Amino acid sequence: MQKRIQRMALIETKTDSTHVFSRTYLPRLGIPILSSVLRGAGYDVEIFFQEKHPLDMEYLKGFDMVGLSALTSTVREAYRLGGELTGKGPVVVMGGPHPSAVPEESLEYCDYVVRGEGEIVILNLLAALNNGEDPSTVGSVSYKLNGAVVNNSSLVERVDMKSIPALDFTACKQFKSSGEYPPEVMFSRGCPYDCNFCSVTTTFGKKYRYKSVEQVMEDVKAFEGRSICFIDDNFAANPKKTKELLTRMIETNGAPLRYSCQLRINAAKDEELLSLLKKTNCRIAYVGMESVNPETLKKYNKGQTLDQIITSIEGFKKYNIGLHGMFVLGSDDDTRETITATVDFAIKHGLDTIQLCALTPFPGTAVHEEMVAGDRVLHKRWELYDGLHVVIKPKRMTPLELQEGIFAEMKRFYSLRNALKISLAKRWRLGYRLGGRYLVGKWMEENAPYFEYLKTVS
Repeated sequence: MQKRIQRMALIETKTDSTHVFSRTYLPRLGIPILSSVLRGAGYDVEIFFQEKHPLDMEYLKGFDMVGLSALTSTVREAYRLGGELTGKGPVVVMGGPHPSAVPEESLEYCDYVVRGEGEIVILNLLAALNNGEDPSTVGSVSYKLNGAVVNNSSLVERVDMKSIPALDFTACKQFKSSGEYPPEVMFSRGCPYDCNFCSVTTTFGKKYRYKSVEQVMEDVKAFEGRSICFIDDNFAANPKKTKELLTRMIETNGAPLRYSCQLRINAAKDEELLSLLKKTNCRIAYVGMESVNPETLKKYNKGQTLDQIITSIEGFKKYNIGLHGMFVLGSDDDTRETITATVDFAIKHGLDTIQLCALTPFPGTAVHEEMVAGDRVLHKRWELYDGLHVVIKPKRMTPLELQEGIFAEMKRFYSLRNALKISLAKRWRLGYRLGGRYLVGKWMEENAPYFEYLKTVS
């Protein structure tokens, strides 16, 4: 009989590549949220952020269970760890967007896969295992039985955000003080939109759910005196609720020092919302503009037009809210000229920072199905599925043209010449620009061999 599972290690696995958060580490909150839920249920939990702290494999073998959370770009490391730990003592469980999308693959390296949101499922799985029950009764769990993969039906119940306890980073012994805790706060989950390149709904579904204003205020208070990041995929998905939160910040003098958040362009149509964002110290909004090519916007099923994007930029600028424009390049309607036009657009309209991503076929997305069906996937080196490496065959340019174009235009945007044009009123942008310039150069240096590889397939 399997021994009772009481002591658990939860690990966010790393990527070795330079990426947008290489200078400012902002881990995903899945692991610390699960830790808080499990500790609240009486389990002993330690959490590890592998990108910042090395792992001791012998130490990990002493746990009853090891949970590994992985994106597509970090799953190779999760597979390495899972392969070393499975059968060596702890029960090994994987979760996150990639294992949720391809549990059959992931089960080669672990005992169980938790698909989608993990808070309810992991508690149900632990209860079944500790009570000696058949795991077939646990929804949203995949496992192997006599060598065959079993995918239990998906759990219909979605996590009630109000049931999620406050984050407790004390489970991460690698942090020496609360000042090292990642300054991230979550208000909501879910997204009703259906962008064909996005994997958010694979994990969180389409229905928006919210924590209470009181809960979020407590989370913000924990980072008093620090700049924070709201990690919601759309911070103003429900403008009424967002306004309620921002108004409470003002009334209680509880606004953070500064903050950033992700927004859709339609937020800029709401003057009251923009005013509240400004009054509560929103420094920069991360906005999924996605493309300056009208045909590509239709292809992505984004539900926005170029004219609407331009109008939204004007709205944000009216309230002096910084803008980080996020673009995805490489659709069937994009050419090399589209990449140049994107940076021309960003410079013309005064975007503070930008992020040019290569269209990436993440498992579980419509783009993945399309690219696989058309034999347009270059390889399955998952660690390179990070939005920076080109891993598909675009229709109207070569893979090399897309890769070189993205980084040539990123270099142009983040050039010293452009950085020095920044006014004193927005001097904070200089740090962002110089940081972007550094990361672009570092990435290109590290990935010179990949450019050579793309020459062979272009």
